[in-house]
Amino acid sequence: MNPQKIACMHCVSPQKIFTIGEGHRIAVMGEQSPWAYKLFPEICQAKSRDDFSPEQLKEMGVDLVFYSPGMHKEKPFSDVGLPTVCSFSGEKRAVTVDQFFESFEGQVALFGDILGPQARERADNYNRVFERKAREVFAITSKIDPGKRPKVYFGGKRNDLTSTQGNTSYMHWVVSIAGGDYLPAALQGDYATAEAEQIKAWNPEFIFLSAYSDSTNFVTQAPEWAELDAVKNKRVYRIPRGVFAWDHASSEAPLLMLYMAKMLHPGLFEDCNLCVEVRAFYAEAYEKTITNQDAERILTFLPPM
Repeated sequence: MNPQKIACMHCVSPQKIFTIGEGHRIAVMGEQSPWAYKLFPEICQAKSRDDFSPEQLKEMGVDLVFYSPGMHKEKPFSDVGLPTVCSFSGEKRAVTVDQFFESFEGQVALFGDILGPQARERADNYNRVFERKAREVFAITSKIDPGKRPKVYFGGKRNDLTSTQGNTSYMHWVVSIAGGDYLPAALQGDYATAEAEQIKAWNPEFIFLSAYSDSTNFVTQAPEWAELDAVKNKRVYRIPRGVFAWDHASSEAPLLMLYMAKMLHPGLFEDCNLCVEVRAFYAEAYEKTITNQDAERILTFLPPM
């Protein structure tokens, strides 16, 4: 298999492909972030929509479709003769941090295996960076007594606080590694909905909002949430969006772990300079050089200059 025109029918697939240096092979994908287009200009040639029919993809010369059962069924693609690979499946779920690391790195390795030796080399390099950075955070937070972990709620996709991720989801593990007590772990499913009354009963100490939210205002200025400790104590934070939204199985997961750990445990991470960390990660994981101003803009939800 040596695909040259890939259709990414799962939102996370494009970032995995351009992370390992193969963005030029993407023919179809959902719209990416401004930072992705700036740092990986080769993806600009891809058609930025993911609603093509299998027949249309076939006519376009697509020679591989990455899909996820949660978003698309495989059969319509294979019925018209399109080769397919299931890039993400929720059937086997990580139940420990070590399993999460193994699963996350395995997803990256899958793309490397499919796209050839050079891609696999880049995938292996990325996984080494991911493992080292994530383990550095976990080495500190794993020593925190469970009773001293602050209560954390994540939600807010499309400005809906009740939209969250449940037990054993990506955000469950990222928050746990960052040293938080992840409240939506009481819910089932990668994508879950929390009742408003449940959020109030949990009374989170910290709220982290999806990178796919517009601001913190829909929480901090809403009377409905005014009595939450996180709101009263001004601990409502928005998650950055670098080359991809950090809260959606992002290649920048180690940066999100650091970002949250620094908010949750400032005393333990007082020496962590997030701008320095972002620049170093982009250099190691993506082989891209960015400036301090670039890093600051990513951390403050701003597009490239």
